Amino acid sequence: MIETKLAPQANPVKIEKKKPKRRRIWLYIILLLLILLLIPLLIAHFIEDSQQSRIYTEVKDVPARPVAIIFGAGLNRDGSPSWMLADRIDAGVTLYKLGKTSQLLMSGDGTSSNEVAAMRRYAIQKGVPGDAIKTDASGLRTYDTCWRAANNYQITQAILVTQGYHLPRALYLCNSLGVDAVGLKAGQDDYPNQGWYNSREFAALFVSWLDVNFVKPTPE
Repeated sequence: MIETKLAPQANPVKIEKKKPKRRRIWLYIILLLLILLLIPLLIAHFIEDSQQSRIYTEVKDVPARPVAIIFGAGLNRDGSPSWMLADRIDAGVTLYKLGKTSQLLMSGDGTSSNEVAAMRRYAIQKGVPGDAIKTDASGLRTYDTCWRAANNYQITQAILVTQGYHLPRALYLCNSLGVDAVGLKAGQDDYPNQGWYNSREFAALFVSWLDVNFVKPTPE
């Protein structure tokens, strides 16, 4: 009987499990995206919270200031102030009539529209004398209005008049750019398309922080 020798079996190759590098990379990407989303959110909340003590809802409680700055908010098709803008001007007129301020600065778009002229006309119709009104036709952004108030009009103290959703940003900008400002909440909390205004304001708060701390644009 012939014996056959079996060839020795090769040792099984041990397959080392490699770390899932691809999964780890995706986790890092997701973490980075979350951080990038969280930073603007935290900055927006910081700005909103830091300005609350400067916001007033009643005219009688507002500290007197030499100037009240009224921010533009668009015109109707017939050239009259929009609902939102009319509420701002009405609040400014009340400030003037109650002696909280002696001058109104109307700031808005005077290039592509006659916004500031319409604002001035409306205030005069409400009883404010023309010589108590100044206009800034280059207030195309809130940043521009605040920068020009400090640098072009040499305003050091002011009452800012705008809606509640907009006041924290306006106050943050003016106070950061050299205007000691308090704010009067004008109008109401809910206007048509208010959800869009609120969403836009969230992004605008972060942009304002970038403008103040890094970009530092110089309006014309």
